[in-house]
Amino acid sequence: MTTHQFAGGCHCGNLSFVFETTAGLDVLGLRADMCSFCRAHGAHTTSDPNGSIRISVRDADKLNRYRFGLKTADFLICRDCGVYIGALMEDGGKMWFTVNANSFREKPPLDFPVVPHNFDGEDVPGRIARRKAKWTPVSELRIA
Repeated sequence: MTTHQFAGGCHCGNLSFVFETTAGLDVLGLRADMCSFCRAHGAHTTSDPNGSIRISVRDADKLNRYRFGLKTADFLICRDCGVYIGALMEDGGKMWFTVNANSFREKPPLDFPVVPHNFDGEDVPGRIARRKAKWTPVSELRIA
């Protein structure tokens, strides 16, 4: 049962999402991944394994799916405005997402607590298992 809804997307509106959660950010928390990509983007991510997210892409040509490191997820970035909305992992016909709260329409306060995480020691199976357990299931990915 979802109790909270966070809408958001990129600055120009090409990428959008509706994130439905079973708890508020005070329970889910915000993470700051210490990888070079997330640090460069100032990403503060969150997810709810009991929630769901619907993602919509208005113009597929303006979607940049960037992969690096272990290449287990696509980091979704708008080619027009440059906003990073989150990371998408696909496995076995299912998808999971961690969303960048900085792309919420109503952003968390600047002083909201953010917990740093370092996942450098993970191997591919460990990373995939963690994401399946912790990230939000994708209920819809619509690319026009």
